[in-house]
Amino acid sequence: MNLDIISQVKARSKKVFYGWWVVVAGTVIGAFGAGTIFYGFSAFFNPMIAEFGWPRAAMAGVSSLSRLEGGLQGPIAGWLVDKFSPRRILLIGVTIAGIGFMALSLVNSLLSLYLIFGLLLSMGFSLGYNNAPQAAVARWFIRKRGRAFAILLSGNGIGGALFLPLIAFLITQFGWRWAVIFIGLATLAIPLTLSLLIKNSPEEMGLQPDGQPGTQESLSLETEFTTEEVDFTVREALKTGSFWTYAIAMMLRSFILSAIVVHQIPHLVDMGISYQTASAVLGLMILISIPGRLLFGWLGDRFSKKILLALLCFVQGAGVFIFIQANTLPLLYLYIVIYGLSYGGVIPLTIALRADLFGRRNFATIGGLTMPLSMIGAVTAPILAGYLYDVSQSYSRAFYIFLVMIVLSGVLFLFIPRPTPPKRYS
Repeated sequence: MNLDIISQVKARSKKVFYGWWVVVAGTVIGAFGAGTIFYGFSAFFNPMIAEFGWPRAAMAGVSSLSRLEGGLQGPIAGWLVDKFSPRRILLIGVTIAGIGFMALSLVNSLLSLYLIFGLLLSMGFSLGYNNAPQAAVARWFIRKRGRAFAILLSGNGIGGALFLPLIAFLITQFGWRWAVIFIGLATLAIPLTLSLLIKNSPEEMGLQPDGQPGTQESLSLETEFTTEEVDFTVREALKTGSFWTYAIAMMLRSFILSAIVVHQIPHLVDMGISYQTASAVLGLMILISIPGRLLFGWLGDRFSKKILLALLCFVQGAGVFIFIQANTLPLLYLYIVIYGLSYGGVIPLTIALRADLFGRRNFATIGGLTMPLSMIGAVTAPILAGYLYDVSQSYSRAFYIFLVMIVLSGVLFLFIPRPTPPKRYS
């Protein structure tokens, strides 16, 4: 009887396309990376300022340096992933992140914080958590790319929602130095192990993207851009207006993204909300983003990704306006829902759109080349918001500036031109 049950389980598992196991592993790995590094930095903001007395602009500069380092190494990291395989770079990046967190416990100056968080942890995030899992999923899926990325990137939201309150709890119970040691050990125990499940491509296992039968030449991609899968080289992509319009749209979006993540908790604390509650609010906003990622990733396989992106950017701008005006809990909850859903929906659509535009083969390299432009917003926004707060004791002016930028980003997404396919496809 037990043998029959085991045989049935094995038979069912064989029916599951392995690409979905790649997505599941990447989702959990992404949850750790986003929850501890990208979103987690906000939880350390107030405790470190309380201990060392640093200005907010200087503290925000750590996040900006992290974005700067990520932007500068983005083209290199993307090339490494495409050259040496997503799995290999993933293992290296996660290992660096785990070591980086344990090294963070030794911080005793602003310089050491900049070096460890701004450089070492950023390197681990860019290599292991950002480029590699996305490149692997892009190789495994074509027709179901939007759904696959929606699930993969929901892990980032789950990580932010789970880890922010957990990190805040660890900090309040044990102090921030022990908290980073716990995080480092957990990183080496869980994401590093899951990295072994990542397979670089379906072809590596004798399969085809989406689990479809037939040869590679028979695969077609029904999107708003082309009737068959495209395969731009890096040089061909850089010559298109599509690449530059996409890259500038991503740059404008990065302003509000990085500023909100770094300064939302301090802003809420300034409003009289407790530190732990403010951390939970940011976690709740990220949690609300998960249905947005799943819903709009699914819709992106059925409708124009450009139109969906434009609408979501406009809604995100409306959410920021509500956040600026929020002086009551109902308005704050309204912001969480509106901004969270739209913020979440944009994430899988931008990644899937890039793969639709330029193909699978050079996905990570082309994505890495957009990062220097995105770096401009990611680096300057937290420092600018911190500076404007330091001189005016208010974040309103900074958030209004970033609101305009997210609206402009939506306009650019809407008008991304159709790329001219390489001549070999004509």
